[in-house]
Amino acid sequence: MYLNSILKGLIVGSAMSLPLLLPKLSYAQPAQQLSSFSSLNYPDRYIRHQSFLIYIAPIVASDKLGREDATFRLIPGLAGRCRSFESVNYPGHFLRHQNYRLKLTKQTDDQLFKEDATFCIVPGLANSEAYSFESVNFPKHYIRHSNFELWLVKSDESRLFKQDATFFISRPLTMYPPSVPIDPGTNLIPAEPE
Repeated sequence: MYLNSILKGLIVGSAMSLPLLLPKLSYAQPAQQLSSFSSLNYPDRYIRHQSFLIYIAPIVASDKLGREDATFRLIPGLAGRCRSFESVNYPGHFLRHQNYRLKLTKQTDDQLFKEDATFCIVPGLANSEAYSFESVNFPKHYIRHSNFELWLVKSDESRLFKQDATFFISRPLTMYPPSVPIDPGTNLIPAEPE
């Protein structure tokens, strides 16, 4: 709850704010650099990749592959600010939007890839205790689920849009299966490296 009270109303994607306001979470601490993301309005469903497309899907403790597919390393944004989401079980592959569909794609060195794979973490559009992910190269476009698929969509300000574009950041499912209780509101966001 301490972390959530600090982050309430704060744009988390800002490189300036993270080191100053978050407890010191270090990239040297693996449990704190890895995260999983559950949907606000489908709390049993987590962001995961499957066949290199991104979905929200239920993950159970016995599904080792599902838990790995639903765990990402939050790193400093490839575009020079905000954050990028690197797959844990496909290192060097990042969550990115392409033709508005969210995909898992092998990193390339071109600027378009870097921008497509970088998102600012902002207070949740539907719940200030959660988070939304805004595209760096398409302002006001957020990661949103629709029919359990993840898309980059411009906000229409509707209640449903806000719910579909809001996620909880939680402990990594690779280390903490869904059957392990997690205190509501527990979020782990790594600080910028010093």
